[in-house]
Amino acid sequence: METKGTESLKHKRTVLEIVAYIAVSTILIFYTDASTPLGLMVWILYFIPLFLTLYLRWKYAPFVATGVFIFLIAVSYFISPRDMSALFALLNRVFFSLMLIVLSFFIWSYTRNIEKLWIDEEHYRYIAECSPDAIMVYKDGKILYANLSSRRFFNAESREDLIGKDIVGMLVPDEQQNIRNKMRQSVMGARTVIDRIRVLRVDGTEVQAQVSLGNVVWDREPALLVSMRPASIA
Repeated sequence: METKGTESLKHKRTVLEIVAYIAVSTILIFYTDASTPLGLMVWILYFIPLFLTLYLRWKYAPFVATGVFIFLIAVSYFISPRDMSALFALLNRVFFSLMLIVLSFFIWSYTRNIEKLWIDEEHYRYIAECSPDAIMVYKDGKILYANLSSRRFFNAESREDLIGKDIVGMLVPDEQQNIRNKMRQSVMGARTVIDRIRVLRVDGTEVQAQVSLGNVVWDREPALLVSMRPASIA
């Protein structure tokens, strides 16, 4: 398993690569724009490095990039070979600069929303990992996610031993049809609590459990959220 230090190093390396792409593409666009006549609207290509700022977590990245692009557009206006009316070329560049500013606001708003979703996901994951209840995400007949308490509840060596297994198959046979019916109702939106159900652990032992079922979105698709705790502490 990768350490946080390794993940941080990979993230920094990725950020540096994106910054390098933005810098190189900006230099190439500026050189091309400055060396071609005013009538060739090469500066439209600045949209490319601006969109690359989507991959940077720094929320002010699109505004800084836009400021740099507008400055370079202004510089190239004075040094590009003139093949058309200077006034018309100026109006074109002013209009495009306004488009860059508008787009930078859209990118800023989008990245803020993505960051908020990422923070919310981390909070929910933290809550799930700290919960004393066994919490699992179940879809298409298999467990997709299991928190740390799930390993303890099922006496498994690791939570990975639960991933891919069918929760229904982990119940005693007499309980399986009942849980299937409850699962179908929960996927449709019903919140279901089963006070007592017999569950078979990985080591073959049996435990009475209270089960809560509810629907959840997992990887943008509907899934089932299953929560279990020993019935004796319900």
